[in-house]
Amino acid sequence: MNNGSSTGNLKRHLKSHSDKFDPSMAKQAEFMKNFLQEGNPQMTFTNKNFRDKLALWVVADDQPFTVVESDEFHDLIKLCNPMALIPSADTVRNDVLDTFKNYQTTMQNLLQNSPGKISFALDGWTSPNVISFLGITCHYIDADWDLKDILVDFVDLSGPHSGENLANVFTKCLQDKKILTKILAITTDNAANNDTFFKEFEKVCNENHIDFHHKRNHVRCVAHIMNLAVQEILKHIKAGEAQDEDSILENLSSGTISTSKVIPRVRSK
Repeated sequence: MNNGSSTGNLKRHLKSHSDKFDPSMAKQAEFMKNFLQEGNPQMTFTNKNFRDKLALWVVADDQPFTVVESDEFHDLIKLCNPMALIPSADTVRNDVLDTFKNYQTTMQNLLQNSPGKISFALDGWTSPNVISFLGITCHYIDADWDLKDILVDFVDLSGPHSGENLANVFTKCLQDKKILTKILAITTDNAANNDTFFKEFEKVCNENHIDFHHKRNHVRCVAHIMNLAVQEILKHIKAGEAQDEDSILENLSSGTISTSKVIPRVRSK
């Protein structure tokens, strides 16, 4: 047995605390419970911790708030811990909103106190049910020289996807979090409205005496550039005319064509 393993550590711990052994099963269970909780107070169950974890699970697994009203869910939780108080769907909703507000406060403090400038990345799209969103992420180096990536906002866009509208939404996001002055650069794709966005945002920065240039501080997304390049290449090449499988097998069996000629070849227009 490896003395450095978890089992070895447990064995040494039990030997050094032999006075705690008791033949009673209840005492042994209590001893093991205390041992497992040593140095890990988070393992202690409280209904507050349960509600916090429940809210995180609902968000992470995209569960409906009403999942807590299921009889099977109640049975599962009571099996795990009969002392658990299962909140209502409305309470779960409020807990999720409170968690979001706490996250926003923590994130804002982190960004405001970051030692240097912050880069941002923006991307907008429309969902299948025709709702427009703008995702905003930020990237910076913290005091320990670690690269940090944070989701700053996920905005429900109203109005057109014009550069002016995007600039207004992005500016409001940074002003609300009091980090407008910390901007370094912005990464976007090559959509035409982004050119207008950068020019409009440059005006905002000039009004606030912030050094920002619509070209110098614009980082174009490399993945999008590669995608555009590949699409342009594909416009100028095409595959040979396809044959159905019966024709291919017939030609092969008769020896009319060789195997190498069966494979369609890509050729220039």
